[in-house]
Amino acid sequence: MLPAVRQSLLEAVRDQYSLAWNGIHGLDHWERVRENGLRLAGLTGARAEVVELFADFHDACRHNDGHDPEHGARGADLARNLGGSVFDLDTEGLTLLVEACTGHTDGKTVAEITVATCWDADRLDLARVGKIPRPERLCTDAARDPVIIAWACGRSRSR
Repeated sequence: MLPAVRQSLLEAVRDQYSLAWNGIHGLDHWERVRENGLRLAGLTGARAEVVELFADFHDACRHNDGHDPEHGARGADLARNLGGSVFDLDTEGLTLLVEACTGHTDGKTVAEITVATCWDADRLDLARVGKIPRPERLCTDAARDPVIIAWACGRSRSR
């Protein structure tokens, strides 16, 4: 994503974000999810532009840092609302983004490859809250690779 487009997107998201910008579900987490996702996308063939947008929307509408089961659906709605004005994505890409955001907390491990890559990108950042990602809860072979898990956990812990 072009830096100017991403900056505009982050400004639009921040305008409505109600939690600590640098909290456990804030910008630092989104940046790690983005990097996780782009690394995985290179291995899985996922659509990188969807993975990048997922990183910025998946937790953008949380009401708290605890149990908030509808936050993914709210993030998907925000993506729908900002699509075409703050970022451009074709219809199929927007459908994938909405599915990824909406379903990212359901614990599913089977999905279309771009959606699965998004979910894994988020799950690989669990070490930030003291949890090690379990391979059986990851969706893709790429994310289950012990080298990828160790790399992601190292980044999460060093936040």
